Amino acid sequence: MTNRNVLRRARAFATAQTTRLNVPPLGFGDDGTVWESLRHTVIKAFYRRKNYAHELECYQRLKSAGIRKVREFEVPELIRYDDSLMVIEMGFVSPPYILDFGKAHLHDPRWEPHILEEWNERMAEWWGEDAKQVRLALAALKRYGIWYYDAKPGNVLLDSGIAERD
Repeated sequence: MTNRNVLRRARAFATAQTTRLNVPPLGFGDDGTVWESLRHTVIKAFYRRKNYAHELECYQRLKSAGIRKVREFEVPELIRYDDSLMVIEMGFVSPPYILDFGKAHLHDPRWEPHILEEWNERMAEWWGEDAKQVRLALAALKRYGIWYYDAKPGNVLLDSGIAERD
């Protein structure tokens, strides 16, 4: 759900960039709300500074490495951002894709083995035989210092996949 503060910051960002937000939002989640701009980009306003900082750092790392795909998965291109407003503007992606890096870790979290086992079981439930593709993409992200553990339908979409919310 979009709160007024998030909408106000997103509109301020759009105005500063000489564009406007298309309403209603494309979506929202735990980290923030996302709109399409009139120039056909994605504008995401965050609820919390920590999630904003993590997502921005991930996109900056990928952009500085020239990465637009991780294995076969597209990742959004960082276009611009505003630290004071906690807003990121990025490009659209098409399936297969990985997005929403707000909960990514920027260092190895060193999970206990039982947590990783549970995680792998959930991925197998969501993607079946295709879970291997997702695991390989997540392993590839680690080369850029990104430990991504928010791989759920909706954030990771395969060509043949249907986004589902959990």
